[in-house]
Amino acid sequence: MAKQILVLDDDPLVLRSIEMALKQDHYGCVCASNAEEAIERAKEKDFSLIISDIRMSGKNGVEAMNDIRSMFKKDGKKDIPIIFITGFSHDAVLMNAKGVGEIILKPFDLNRFLMTVREYL
Repeated sequence: MAKQILVLDDDPLVLRSIEMALKQDHYGCVCASNAEEAIERAKEKDFSLIISDIRMSGKNGVEAMNDIRSMFKKDGKKDIPIIFITGFSHDAVLMNAKGVGEIILKPFDLNRFLMTVREYL
């Protein structure tokens, strides 16, 4: 069975591009367009990796990942790796993300991105 990846991004084009690349690389992919949806998906299914945008309206990606990690810890589930993707290289939120997961800056090379995904899986 293919490893399952949760992808969170509020930009539909980025979300679709990542989904297509992951599926071509034979990964299962579940997409969410906001933090609340990602948290719900994380309750429903076990994932091997989460890929998340950082800056979004409402709850940002770092807050969402911290919520998911807290939920996993409370439920006795194992912690899973997180890869953040962002177009903002100088941001206070970015500094908080560094302690939570890997960071890849947009725009990114798709092959390099997939290599990073493979390293975590």
